[in-house]
Amino acid sequence: MFWMVIILSCVVSIFVCARLGRSVTSAVALAIAVFGLGGLNHAIQMRSYAESTIAKMMGPQSRPTIVEGVIERPAVLRRHPMAERRSFENQSPWQTQFEVTLDRVRVGYDFEPIDGRVLVSVDGRLDEFLPGDPIRVFGDIRGIAPPTNPGQTDMAGYYHRRRLQGRIDVNQIEQVQRIGEPVSGYGFSRLIAQAAARSRDGLLDNLSESAGPLAVALVIGQRDFVDQETRDQLLVTGTAHLLSVSGMHLAIVVLMTQWIAMILRMPMTAKIGLIIVVCIFYCAITGARPPVMRAAVLVSTLMFSIWMRRPGQAINTLSLAGLILVLANPQNVFSVGVQLSFLAVATLIMTSGRGRTGSPAIDQAIRNEEQLSELAKSARPMAIKQLGYGVDIIRQLLWFSLCVSVISLPLVWHQFNVISWISVPTNVVLGPLLVLALASGICTAGGVLLGAPLLAVPATVCEFSLAVMRWLIQWAADVPWGHAWLPAPPTWWVILFYIVIGLSLCYPDGPRVRTWRYRWMVVWVAIAWLMATWQPRLDRETLEATFVDVGHGTSVVIRSGDGDVWLYDCGRLGNDVGSSRGIDEAIWSLGVTRLNGVFLSHADSDHFNALPGLLRRFRVDQICTPPGMMAEPEVALDPIRDSVQRYRVPVHELSRGDEVTLGRSTMRVLHPPTIRLPASDNANSLVVRIDRHDKVLLLPGDLEPPGTDVLVNQIRPAPGGVLMAPHHGSLQMDAPKVLQWCRPAETIVSGGQRADRPEVTDMLGEFGSGVHVTAHDGAIRVRIDGSGQVEIRSWLVSPW
Repeated sequence: MFWMVIILSCVVSIFVCARLGRSVTSAVALAIAVFGLGGLNHAIQMRSYAESTIAKMMGPQSRPTIVEGVIERPAVLRRHPMAERRSFENQSPWQTQFEVTLDRVRVGYDFEPIDGRVLVSVDGRLDEFLPGDPIRVFGDIRGIAPPTNPGQTDMAGYYHRRRLQGRIDVNQIEQVQRIGEPVSGYGFSRLIAQAAARSRDGLLDNLSESAGPLAVALVIGQRDFVDQETRDQLLVTGTAHLLSVSGMHLAIVVLMTQWIAMILRMPMTAKIGLIIVVCIFYCAITGARPPVMRAAVLVSTLMFSIWMRRPGQAINTLSLAGLILVLANPQNVFSVGVQLSFLAVATLIMTSGRGRTGSPAIDQAIRNEEQLSELAKSARPMAIKQLGYGVDIIRQLLWFSLCVSVISLPLVWHQFNVISWISVPTNVVLGPLLVLALASGICTAGGVLLGAPLLAVPATVCEFSLAVMRWLIQWAADVPWGHAWLPAPPTWWVILFYIVIGLSLCYPDGPRVRTWRYRWMVVWVAIAWLMATWQPRLDRETLEATFVDVGHGTSVVIRSGDGDVWLYDCGRLGNDVGSSRGIDEAIWSLGVTRLNGVFLSHADSDHFNALPGLLRRFRVDQICTPPGMMAEPEVALDPIRDSVQRYRVPVHELSRGDEVTLGRSTMRVLHPPTIRLPASDNANSLVVRIDRHDKVLLLPGDLEPPGTDVLVNQIRPAPGGVLMAPHHGSLQMDAPKVLQWCRPAETIVSGGQRADRPEVTDMLGEFGSGVHVTAHDGAIRVRIDGSGQVEIRSWLVSPW
């Protein structure tokens, strides 16, 4: 009702102001009316989203279910994130995801009607399923889980934009069954899905393992095959947009279409029609993402203006594209990809046009000067003239790249925690290679669709250009001081940046306005850096330990009041790609960019596999391990050894009796002995004791017998402290013996769903200890102050 009142009031104001001749007021009322229309659409969609029956049945915890529905969008094929694990050798290396509109759910022995949309993720390859297929799914359903760690991205916005209420995880492809003939109305979607699948397979088959995933991302916008290290390199060099199909890609496709139309000598009307058809087809085959739709609207509007012989204004066309996207899905306003896409195009429009001085006489004088300069250049020798043209083009491209990088810097910094200076020249150098790679990639994919011979020619060109692009990106990513990973500035400060820049555009352009604008950018960056790296105050006598929720794994951020920050373990089950996401965000939320050190308790991957990602993003002074850990013949340690060598981080082996300084405290190593026990890595876990006043924080890793017996034969700590449960609270690791010896007041379990079982809590609480599980409580913060008082705080219950 609120939005309807706004719209009706603005419509009345438009007619009244038009009669009174107040065009500016009428234009403002029209803008507000359109804004109100988007708000009304958003309110209707959100009400429908919230009132779906499936949303009321789901919670953050998964539970078995059987549902029936219709596939809405083409399936997305991706590499299975756990395909390399030895325990999954017999499982398919693929994972398939598709969106399903639900019709019925199994309740007891019968099916009942239901409505809503979910994302179905299947362990296996299901290329044969297409949009419009009615299916029955046997899997585990769950809703949208809230962030469980400080600084973690809330995925609710992502699901809302796709109008998904939750997801269903399926272990085997046999648990997804087709139950009827395809539903009518999906003919075009099925055709597009088949074309996209054939193009994807053709690119992967005709290119190498390194170039194939990049080509698939570049040509048809499926980035799921690109490895994490390459994604990081693209991000730090400011070239991630190259693999996100957008206006640049569509412009190259349109240019190729124009060449074909010229070769075929098509009339203007047929040429315009062909370009529009190609835009629609390419937009559909790449998933109809908002940046591509924006570019398609721009191109289609331009073609229509040419056909009508009417001049087109770029900023008006961009505004039309924005209105269409917002009215189609108001959630697009909150999409970072959409924001960056429109921001970049608007910046290019502003910087490519002639500046406004506010004085017609001065503008005319400037134009006269430019004409005299062009006349002087025309009298030069041809070689000098061509060289000058080349220098002018490069200078202009560098200027455009600089403007886009600077204007998008606050948003990129806020969303991705990175600032890249190397992006300015890198994007200019990669431009011609992008054109070559995309053109040859499209020819390869198109040849697969049409069954054309001689695919080796375009495939070879695509392979070569992508190889050169990858080499340049790797080189740019390694340039010293070319980029910086930083905590994000506050959201309100980012919004203020764009408000001030927008207001500055309301004034006539001139030297004074530009100087003022440049100064604001410098001041904004300086203040943003101070706010981002400011660390929350902690009393100098206080010890803080944050147990990050990483699922089945361990990561504890230890902080003293003097500013020292250490990490005890950094890994999680299934993280074979070495990602440190989640741990990064928790550390950045503290304003930290440097770690005094990292403890690695033992050689189980769920305790160390995030280290490569951490070393890429943070300065780490040292790494502490139990004796002989780095020399173990464990394949999972190879990325760790490579990263340590690459970033030249010193490694220290610690054993019983060694001490490490933590502010005003001392971290003592209780286990293992200098000579390793003849037992498993778990039995030789690095056990660290931290004293604060009369309380003790004990971190035992995955300690198990006979290491447990060695530990409990040492002097007992004072009772009433905090213990991290050994081996994620396992029922089979003799944890009661450690509990009787340590006598903690609180026990923290860092583990996944298996740790969140009643029997685990009962076992750990048998001797009176309070039990807190990260799988249930999210991140858990422990503080021990100078008087020995212990404070336990859960992120899901009481975020900080």
